[in-house]
Amino acid sequence: MKNRWNWEATDPSRSGSSGDISKLFRHEQTKSPGVLELDAPPPTATLMAREVIQNSWDAARELQEEDSNAPTFEIRFEFETFAESAKKAFVDRLDLSSLASRADMVDRYKIGLKETDSLTSLNDNSDLSILVISESGTTGMYGPWTGADSKMFLALVSLGYTEKGGSSSGGSYGYGKAGLIRGSAIRTIVAYTCFRERADDPGVTRRLLGMTYWGQHTGDGTNYTGFARFGSRSDEAVEPFKNEEADDVAESLRLIARTSSNPDDLGTTLVVVEPTVSPEDLLQAINRSWWPALEDGLFGAVVRTPDHQIHHPRPMRDEVLRSFVNAYRVATTPQDNTKTHERRFKFSGIAVGSQEFGSLGSLGLVADNQPQGWSYADQTASAVDDDVVEHRSLVALIRRPRMVVEYLNAGRTAPFVRGVFVASDEVDELLRLTEPKGHDSWQTKSYDGDLDHRATEVADAITRRTKQNVATFRNSIKPPVPPPEDVHLPYFDRFIRNVLAGKGSGWNPPVADNRPFSIRLSQRPEPAANAQIKLAGTARYSFSEHFEGEASDVVISLQYRFLEEDRVGQFIQLRVRPPSGFMEEEGKPSSFVGHLRRGEEALFEFESEPYAPEWSGRLFANGELLEMSDVEE
Repeated sequence: MKNRWNWEATDPSRSGSSGDISKLFRHEQTKSPGVLELDAPPPTATLMAREVIQNSWDAARELQEEDSNAPTFEIRFEFETFAESAKKAFVDRLDLSSLASRADMVDRYKIGLKETDSLTSLNDNSDLSILVISESGTTGMYGPWTGADSKMFLALVSLGYTEKGGSSSGGSYGYGKAGLIRGSAIRTIVAYTCFRERADDPGVTRRLLGMTYWGQHTGDGTNYTGFARFGSRSDEAVEPFKNEEADDVAESLRLIARTSSNPDDLGTTLVVVEPTVSPEDLLQAINRSWWPALEDGLFGAVVRTPDHQIHHPRPMRDEVLRSFVNAYRVATTPQDNTKTHERRFKFSGIAVGSQEFGSLGSLGLVADNQPQGWSYADQTASAVDDDVVEHRSLVALIRRPRMVVEYLNAGRTAPFVRGVFVASDEVDELLRLTEPKGHDSWQTKSYDGDLDHRATEVADAITRRTKQNVATFRNSIKPPVPPPEDVHLPYFDRFIRNVLAGKGSGWNPPVADNRPFSIRLSQRPEPAANAQIKLAGTARYSFSEHFEGEASDVVISLQYRFLEEDRVGQFIQLRVRPPSGFMEEEGKPSSFVGHLRRGEEALFEFESEPYAPEWSGRLFANGELLEMSDVEE
């Protein structure tokens, strides 16, 4: 019997969602700061490279934990083109004609399709392209097809259903499918998986399931969620094909059959119908996101073009990535002979509440020691086709899976440096919790309180220390200060020109101070651990002679901010001890509400987090009457 797609009807008695899962990443741009803007792969290629490999890599590491003799993980991306009889056989076996008929009945844009695609050209002489992604050395999608016990169900049908097991995993099940779906122009995927037999799923070692993910739509008077399944249909539901039947369907789709008795066959083969990514862009995306794992030899990756040309990611052949690879080696290998253009910083631990973290990780930084090299690159144009590039100092943030989470922008003035921060295993899980669905940053704040405050504080400490140490390293490699006769003082020059032109003395009289607060600050730098310093002191608040009244409720805040490249920059955390009667505002650190009377003085004691002594900062002390605007000293 010919298998056909079964469309899921909307059932108001059950929770539901639209099948257009790919919209989760719609309009999201991949961050490619500085020189990484050049030749940046499209977001769809980056999303596929990151999400698909991450899901497979998580399953490979799970197998390695179970079996020390597990084969090395490898993932292959093979682009195929079907013409004439091969195309017809594939179209018939996967029943793509029924998908084409349904697409003709609805608004294609509303369900996530474009005006034309392979479904509009099934019967002409055009070729049909597919992308076959095959992994080896993983667990495969094991688990019985009941409840939420099936990895295949969690990966293909559910969305963000549960956290993956293990602290070293990449994230939640479900979101990875968005990377696959956006890689298919018709939003159609087939998964064929092989796994070891397990006690909770006796007699089953292979499954195959096809899924189509469209938006909600109506056909024949029925409303549909947009999810469609291609599998073995029973009276009650559509389930995946199993064992020999799964092998037969896989081979009819020109896939290589797997067997659980061969360790190299454990894993999953995915078919992406009409891929929206090119082999070249996918190869570049793999290089950009996965070079740490590739350089460590943790797994292999292969991209095969439709003409069967084999390509391997080669990060060291990319001039930009080569500098990050060098910084990675500096970060992970103690240096016997330090070089002026390389520096390693080991981040000591921090205390978060009652919990101590002994180590946060290590940072390796490198600079180009050539006078005309990339550390002093022209800010207006690159040497490649005159493309405009806003150069930056960049640091790749990495944790245990060895995927680049983010290329952190760490400064925009020369000399530019490149670096790698490698998080310690001790804080790996906390950092994972701060990552958004794209796993492309470490969040330093929890705006709605749903993140563990320990996780955001660790992420914040790492981000701040990284930028501080980048500044320290940049200062150490800056060229010598020019002689006095070559120094240009623009403000002084303008002052003299104004005087000579008869435009006044150049001096502006002070503005009258009518503020209702008197604020007296006492601040001093103090030594801290690891050759760092901290700011300590007091702030005394009282009402000035301009305050009208005897008492008022007030809001008092203290902030300490770095001066980055001659402008106010990042906050550094202050620990503030308020006087009796003042309470910290919820969600506003270092901001306190209390009652102040005329003639009284409120004493606030403060101490900052440690920071590198090369940094300069500014303390902001603010007072606010509840019905008046801020005043500042």
